[in-house]
Amino acid sequence: MKYKITDLIEPDNGCEGFAEGEEPMVTLILENGREVRVPDMTAYKNGWDIGAELTDEQLASYFAQGEG
Repeated sequence: MKYKITDLIEPDNGCEGFAEGEEPMVTLILENGREVRVPDMTAYKNGWDIGAELTDEQLASYFAQGEG
């Protein structure tokens, strides 16, 4: 199944930035209302932005076990 990204929420860490070793994450909002947190760099490298379509296979490792 394919899911379209309808919104993307990026954290606003202000002037503090990220803690050392902390990986920046983004939340993808899918057309079915589901929210999926993924590493920011993964979203960037894969072109996962508003309007992009993702498959179950692409999202499987980001769903909590038992979901999906």
